[in-house]
Amino acid sequence: MFTDFVNWILQAILNAEEQGVTQSSYLTVPPGNLFGDSYALAFQNAIHSIGNYEEVYERNIGKIVPRSGLNELNQGSTGRIIGGEFGSLDKRGPLFHTGSTLDDIKAKGFVSCGVNVRAGFAEFDHTTSTWSGMDVDLCRALSAAIFDGVSNNVVYHSLTATERFMVLASGLIDVLPRLTTHTYERDVLEPTTMMGFSFSKPYFYDGLSFAGVQPYGECADKLDFTSDECLGLKICVNDGSTTIVRTRELFPEANIVPMPTGNSAIDGLVSGECNALAGGSHDLARNSILQAGNVLNYEIGETRYSKEPLAIVTRMDDPTWSDFVYWVVEALFIAEERGITKATSENMPTTNLFGPLFRDMLQNAVSAGGAYNELYNRNLEDIVPRAGLNLLNTGSQPQLYPLPGLAFDQKDN
Repeated sequence: MFTDFVNWILQAILNAEEQGVTQSSYLTVPPGNLFGDSYALAFQNAIHSIGNYEEVYERNIGKIVPRSGLNELNQGSTGRIIGGEFGSLDKRGPLFHTGSTLDDIKAKGFVSCGVNVRAGFAEFDHTTSTWSGMDVDLCRALSAAIFDGVSNNVVYHSLTATERFMVLASGLIDVLPRLTTHTYERDVLEPTTMMGFSFSKPYFYDGLSFAGVQPYGECADKLDFTSDECLGLKICVNDGSTTIVRTRELFPEANIVPMPTGNSAIDGLVSGECNALAGGSHDLARNSILQAGNVLNYEIGETRYSKEPLAIVTRMDDPTWSDFVYWVVEALFIAEERGITKATSENMPTTNLFGPLFRDMLQNAVSAGGAYNELYNRNLEDIVPRAGLNLLNTGSQPQLYPLPGLAFDQKDN
């Protein structure tokens, strides 16, 4: 909990800069109670004491190192995929992880992954009885890292948005790489479970957009539900997601048709139950619509109304397992940075940090499906061409990215 508190104080300072809140306007920051009533004014007090990130930087560092490159806010148009530093990898970690998630996975012989059946992310071929997709490849990388290079020791559970956190909390699955946005609420106190969760670095960046048949795609994109041609607007949206929360903020309930899954939302557009869709770029992509059926005069809006950094989720009760998952994802980013591929995965370093049983975890993770760029090209490039935040940051582009979930009222107070 304290780790979360520290992280979100820093996030609040970044969010303050992004949302135009300064040290002098700190009173526009609303109270919040996810850390308890005693800390309801924590964000307000933090910004009151030192200001937003820009103010802190300019006061302390700006004259020495003018702000540029990685230390600037990323506005969403340049790459943010960047690997961390491994540091010293020869230190020996514990030989056994008794009672840990890793120990349990080893004992049962497979890793349980929660996924969402969605084009490009998780698809099941009934003819061959095989899974494919970005999220599936991430599960296979975890399997390979755990089971000495064997990538198919995975059991997949197809989960709806409304049940995913409860299933993870129950222990039925070990990890959730299921199109899940990292937000303040989910990190600290997710409402369906009343517990917090741990998140990897985002492996895909998206944002809420609207699409639909003419003229309703444009109506939704312009947030127009009152003009004569837009009065019949009906938006299908996946229930239990950040997408429906944001859509409800933008539109009256009468314009919204909650659907149990993302695919059923698409089916609703195809069947005529609704005439517009809310979702991320992967939800609205023409290829996703064509797989469900023919939709004439389909148009996709250009405006993004939210941030959706998708990350892998684990329970907070086992930090070693959360760290393991985190560094498997990092390994895929680092491999792309270093030009290491599936074919040359032996060039990844070895490590004893998780104990000798996992010495080759980094090599095995990359050998399962390749570096991040290989996973993206194989699974998503035909649906959502790689661009913007999902590009590799070469080290000179803005990297700071306030996580979503902190909405500061910017009105004068």
